Amino acid sequence: MKQYFIMRQDRDLSGSIRLRNFNICGKGHLFHKNDADRINQTTVLYLSPEGGETAWDFIQSPVNMASAMLYHVLDMYEDGLIFKKVSLIHKEKDQELLYYQVLMDEIEALSDRVERYPDQTEKQILLDGDKIGEHKVFLMADSRMKDPIIHVDVAESILRRNPIGVLFQEVEVDYGR
Repeated sequence: MKQYFIMRQDRDLSGSIRLRNFNICGKGHLFHKNDADRINQTTVLYLSPEGGETAWDFIQSPVNMASAMLYHVLDMYEDGLIFKKVSLIHKEKDQELLYYQVLMDEIEALSDRVERYPDQTEKQILLDGDKIGEHKVFLMADSRMKDPIIHVDVAESILRRNPIGVLFQEVEVDYGR
């Protein structure tokens, strides 16, 4: 039986970096693999001098970004991911942090047995093991929740590297019993 987790940015990380002109803990914009041609190979964003020193390994706002460590893990487990470089520049400290914008496949992954609220939000995420196939890192096309879903192997590999500011929440998988 496969195990999967929702991967999220820990928005309560104390002493964390902040971007100029963006709320790094706010709502993000979601790009998909089919947007890859519209996105520059490298993007530069500036860090705010009021921010702290602690850098997340996974940032969800303004876009999904992975640190070098997380980039290597994700790339190792899911061949189809597209990465675009993002340089976070701290002008006052003459410092650069390298991140990678992660463009993932969106797949129909929810079980037909998912219960929904009247606004079509899922009461609980329930993945369909057959629909997922061999994907280890993906987004759900059929859900309003747009956080990345990762396989237990990916989560364990990330955890062995002592990530900063990354949260995991296990989700149920339905095998049509």
